[in-house]
Amino acid sequence: MDALRSVFRTIGHEIQAHPVATLLIAAVLLFAALGGAAQITSVTGDQAFTGDNPTLETYNDAFDRGSISVLLRGETTDPATLRAVARFDDRMSSVADVAYVTSPADPVREEYGRIPDSQAKIERVLGSPDVTFVRVVFEPGLTQPEERPIYTEALAAEEWARFPAGVDVIITGSAAFSAQLSELIGQSTNQLLGLAVGLMIVALFFLFRGVRLRLLPIVAVFTGVLYTFGAIGYAGIPNSTLTSSVFPILIGLGIDYSVQFHERYEEELESAPPREALPQALSGIGPPVFVAMLAAALGFGATWISTVGTPAFVWFAQTSMFGVLLTFLAGILVLLPILTLYARFRRRGVGELDHHDFDGDGDGDGDGDGDGPEGGTTDPTDPTDSDRVGAFGRMLGRTSRTLAANPGIVLLVALLLMGAGFQAGQGLDTLADTEEFVPQDLPAYVDLQQFRSQTGGGSAVQYDVLVTGGELTHPEVLHWMQRFERVAVGAPLIEGIDSPATLVAEHNGGEIPETQAGVERVLSTVPERERAQYYNDGVAHITVIGAQDMSTDQTLSFISNVQDAIRFSNPPPGVDATLTGTAAITPPSVVEQIESRNVTTGLGVLFVFGLLLAYYRNLVKAVAPLVPMLFVIGWQNLYMAALDIPVSPLGASLGAMTVGIGAEYTIIVMERYYEEKTQVGVSKLDAVETAATRVGKAISVSGMTTVFGFSALTLSPFPILADFGYLTVGVIFLTLVAALATLPPTLIVLDGLAERLSPLLGGRGTDPEPQGNA
Repeated sequence: MDALRSVFRTIGHEIQAHPVATLLIAAVLLFAALGGAAQITSVTGDQAFTGDNPTLETYNDAFDRGSISVLLRGETTDPATLRAVARFDDRMSSVADVAYVTSPADPVREEYGRIPDSQAKIERVLGSPDVTFVRVVFEPGLTQPEERPIYTEALAAEEWARFPAGVDVIITGSAAFSAQLSELIGQSTNQLLGLAVGLMIVALFFLFRGVRLRLLPIVAVFTGVLYTFGAIGYAGIPNSTLTSSVFPILIGLGIDYSVQFHERYEEELESAPPREALPQALSGIGPPVFVAMLAAALGFGATWISTVGTPAFVWFAQTSMFGVLLTFLAGILVLLPILTLYARFRRRGVGELDHHDFDGDGDGDGDGDGDGPEGGTTDPTDPTDSDRVGAFGRMLGRTSRTLAANPGIVLLVALLLMGAGFQAGQGLDTLADTEEFVPQDLPAYVDLQQFRSQTGGGSAVQYDVLVTGGELTHPEVLHWMQRFERVAVGAPLIEGIDSPATLVAEHNGGEIPETQAGVERVLSTVPERERAQYYNDGVAHITVIGAQDMSTDQTLSFISNVQDAIRFSNPPPGVDATLTGTAAITPPSVVEQIESRNVTTGLGVLFVFGLLLAYYRNLVKAVAPLVPMLFVIGWQNLYMAALDIPVSPLGASLGAMTVGIGAEYTIIVMERYYEEKTQVGVSKLDAVETAATRVGKAISVSGMTTVFGFSALTLSPFPILADFGYLTVGVIFLTLVAALATLPPTLIVLDGLAERLSPLLGGRGTDPEPQGNA
């Protein structure tokens, strides 16, 4: 502990001596970050929730052909319409990475060699449908960034083809949805950043009063956010729906760190010249804020470890960990040297000052307002009389003393509420359908729903089974596929099977040939494009048709039924059949993330406890800051139930985040408590009151500014982020309440228990040494 304080004191001396050089270092890092930010890509939809999976990769490379579907409604058999379709078809067929295009123009041109001028001739081939489709099929194995230029080209081709006014043209499909969603994620990230910064300016302007350069923390934290953009770009972490939520969170947390640095520096200027104030401030506040920052990083780390198989949550955790580290660093590299330069400028501006007038306002009180101590202090050494505390700080001190004097009642009420919260948590709704994560009025999503309604569900009800092994064209394998179809179609929610056996039987009079050579002869008569949907690169593909509009629970039941059907149908030796594809992999991984929230929370508590125990080497000081956070973990369920907030996979990580983020407030209060307790003649209740009076206002200001930053999430167009915003705002407020209301009685109880047990254990009880001047 002393070593850490010494490190921060040294950093303070270096910044005080070389502020311009420190800012140059910050500028170089910022320039480097811009290069990393330019490398950021985005991943959307179900692909963000499917991790490394060799079977899925094999399926994607062999069969997963992304596509764009063009829905045409209106005068679909008008010759002008069909000529526009033909122009669109021809142009898209020549686009790179497009495998083929199927359209109504194909059979008409095959029949007549061209598009005839007679609508009657066209209808003899096509009939007279009100709705028809054009499908642009990609080469297999394309990534989302590789698919998006094809969608852009399709938009241009649609305009170039000049469809008649009487035809409604809707371009939809996976690539269209991904492209629009990616664009919305980028817009949302920028909007949330702007909102968070705006809200933070308001919060600092009204809450951080009486402090010079009160908006400076915004500059520091925004620099830290830019550093984070650069870090995730260099690390190859893509932007996604969940990752975009990190940046308002970082603004809230980063402001917290910078406000603590700023507030403590102003406090030290009351009694020391600038050259001494910064080292003293950083040695006092640096260690607890550093430990709190590490606690927040470990909270996010718990999410990372507990969700290794789900990329979106790993990216969220990784971005958050980079963010808290880099916003903390920005607070030191940007905020402190600017404050140092400003203090020097003030001293030069007023000339030689009285040795007690450290802030240059001529009144000697160090508050920068030039009006002397507010109300006139009777004892400048008493922190409860400082003008910087004010009526709010004194009220916090008196309230904390009252609560600490009645620990049994306070802790019993807290425990009862926590128990009620855990009980309420069992009845909370869940948000597990990834399509519900996105705005329901997103044009691409609306178009996709219209397309599904016209096609009976489209790919939304198609699931894929990858078959691997040797001699997949052997009659025995095909007979197994027919057996699998009979077993599967009899199961609930499974409505049909399309397999290589279906293809071979269809082209052989309804029978499977008796020999493999016979199967090969049948397959040789099948057009290559059609055959590639069933056999490709030595593997086979079975399509399973599911019921439309399945809920998440029904989808999980469907997946289980398909897997059971594969097992009960008994594949031949050497043949392996696996249900795969993002539609089959994503729902279980999302549900698993929600169901693992207790494990994630437990890991967060364990990690932070280990950090505090390693730092303090004292069991009481490692446990005390966590007790209020355990209360909050239970209380947050009551808050969620009251506002009808469902448990989302992102919200499932909040327990670990709560422990990591809230530990800062409890650590700072506890540190000040033990510092005050070492003073001669100070009782435990006196120490509690002084600690809450002196730092209660500071953590309340920093906590409320954090709330303002997090509240930007409530305005996100993504439902999952908006719900998470309401949840985090409430939880941060609850952590403040817990830190100021339940930590004081917890300290009284644990400190007293340690002192009583110390003689029995041959120890000293709690460490009498001050642990920093938080």
